[in-house]
Amino acid sequence: MRTILHIDFNSYFATVEQQANPRLRGKPIGVTGGDRMERTVLGAASVEAKRLGVKTGMPIWEAQKLCPDLILVRGDSDKYLECTKRFLNILKDYSPKLEVFSIDEVFLETESGKYNFFLDSGLLQLATQIKSRIRSEIGEWITCSVGISYNKLMAKLAGSLYKPDGLAVIADETAAMVVLDRIELDEICGIGPGIKKRLNNMGVFSFKALRGVPLDSLLASFKSYGQTLYNMARGIDNTPLVPFYEKEEVKSIGHRHTLDQDTGDLVGIKQALLKLAELVARRLRAKRLAGKTIHLWYRSAFQSQFHPRGVLHYAHPGGEFAGGGMQTTIPYTNDGLEIFQNTWRVFLQIWDREKIRMVGVSVSNLKSESPKNLSLLEEDQKNEQIMNVLDKINDRFGEFTLERAALLSSPKVCRKPNPFLSDRRFKLSDNQVKGDRRCLLSTDLF
Repeated sequence: MRTILHIDFNSYFATVEQQANPRLRGKPIGVTGGDRMERTVLGAASVEAKRLGVKTGMPIWEAQKLCPDLILVRGDSDKYLECTKRFLNILKDYSPKLEVFSIDEVFLETESGKYNFFLDSGLLQLATQIKSRIRSEIGEWITCSVGISYNKLMAKLAGSLYKPDGLAVIADETAAMVVLDRIELDEICGIGPGIKKRLNNMGVFSFKALRGVPLDSLLASFKSYGQTLYNMARGIDNTPLVPFYEKEEVKSIGHRHTLDQDTGDLVGIKQALLKLAELVARRLRAKRLAGKTIHLWYRSAFQSQFHPRGVLHYAHPGGEFAGGGMQTTIPYTNDGLEIFQNTWRVFLQIWDREKIRMVGVSVSNLKSESPKNLSLLEEDQKNEQIMNVLDKINDRFGEFTLERAALLSSPKVCRKPNPFLSDRRFKLSDNQVKGDRRCLLSTDLF
């Protein structure tokens, strides 16, 4: 039997800020997305803010309505990544089998046969020791919740049962089904609003009811994911734990940007998409990759309405952002202008002239650019030389130090790592072997 621990920081970004600034401790704070203080959502809410109904991902105006005393703090990605490195270096002392799930949570698999759920108190001692070391080596205000179980799915569920600073064990499939029957369908990782709604439409409102649905029916309704749902309801998960140093290369590269103001101005939207395309292309070239599937998406502006009492409020269909998206396939490229031209063509096909709040561009279906076919056309050779010079100057002096003339009047757009580390990866330092637990973790840009 496998023994897996799921370790999750509590209100991560917010508690790191409270650890760094004692004046924020015990107060409701919200960490904004990136360096924005307006027209953004909360990247994290402190424990104190959550008690007042504030949630991560909530628009700023909505959070302030619930909690007028909410203290807003600008997000600092480098600070959080540095804290995560220290966190991971503690965990590597206990097992080399360490999977980074996101910036604030990991899975750790203990050595086979070392612990027994029923006969050995060592697991609880291990979890307690990890909690203690995090407080003493990272900060006394930092807490984490630990879930222990026989697979990743149940370990993550166990870790979510008692927050903050919780510790729970789900020992076997019998215990798993008891826990599953006490929670809502969407309280488990893997069932979001869409899947839940489809299950509800089938008359399934609990995991007990889900266990009564034949596998053939689930496969017919959800295709291959039907098997996953069938297993979830029984506490089954055979997903392997993938150590951070064995993790596959990135599968897509993308950026999104919230505009400074809602706009239907084609020039402003075009500039934003061109900048995003250039950022994506720069990252592709830095990793010596090229992609052929381009995905464009956008979010529409909130619709403002008035109540009969004259109070302004904001509405969007279904309680979610409205918008659209579409992808197209082209020959492999890492040229920003080529990515933009196809992105713009897609945008004009799907945009229905409403005002835009946010745009995003990503490229997938990636492959190494080496070996590549060398063009004999003078124009292609000149373009490649220009891109090489642009990359060298912008690497040295900062993004968009040199840029296309069309972008000279455009607003600033910059890269920010997201919580799921798509912009960063953790790896062992080159002068250490993978099995050496003494080695330190370093972060590299993708």
